[in-house]
Amino acid sequence: MKQIITQHGWGLNKYFWDDFKVDFLKNNWHWQDNERGYFSTNNYEAKWIKSDSKKEIRMTLCHSYGFNLMQKKILKEATHIVLINSFNNFLPVSNKRNFILRSLKRMETKIIKDESKEMLKEFIHRSFMPNDINISFKNIFYKSLDNLNKTLLLNDLKQLYINRDFPVFFKKDCKIIFIKSENDLILDTESNNNFLDSLNKKLYTKPIVIKLAQQGHCLNNLNLYEILLTYI
Repeated sequence: MKQIITQHGWGLNKYFWDDFKVDFLKNNWHWQDNERGYFSTNNYEAKWIKSDSKKEIRMTLCHSYGFNLMQKKILKEATHIVLINSFNNFLPVSNKRNFILRSLKRMETKIIKDESKEMLKEFIHRSFMPNDINISFKNIFYKSLDNLNKTLLLNDLKQLYINRDFPVFFKKDCKIIFIKSENDLILDTESNNNFLDSLNKKLYTKPIVIKLAQQGHCLNNLNLYEILLTYI
């Protein structure tokens, strides 16, 4: 049995994955999306389906902050973990830290002042650059803004200030696929590289690194299934 559980990042929802899942479903993957609930009152946490298959694949797709939202139990039992522009600590340790911290504070202020919708639109626009926003996702996303859970959005934003210890809950034989965009305007390169360095030092098997040219923090106009197929 081939399974996937996804976790979207901050300010997004499960519809972020809609275009990516098509090819997996065509090839008989069982796909489930975690939903944090930024745009509704309902959140959802998926569970692995029990299977007796000898060639079972349990793959997680974590985008950005989604790695920190994904249930540890799911990650512990995964055979493959795909990290897309992910981080353990969002703030870098260099002198860029204060600049990024001020940016987060401005976003926090806009949520408190009820300017969340325009802030999120700008955030999503920058997240997809240098590409345009995925049209199908954009339509759903804009409609979703009417049901924004500002409390949850703000609470999770504040979690980006926290310095976290390296996670120790991966399976030793888990295959880690580390995808990094070369035009990411949201995640600082240092924070992304620090996470990769920690994975290289602490894990039994070093991550497979895939660099994507002409892609931003949110991926668009690519076939994720074909990219991952080589490493599954």
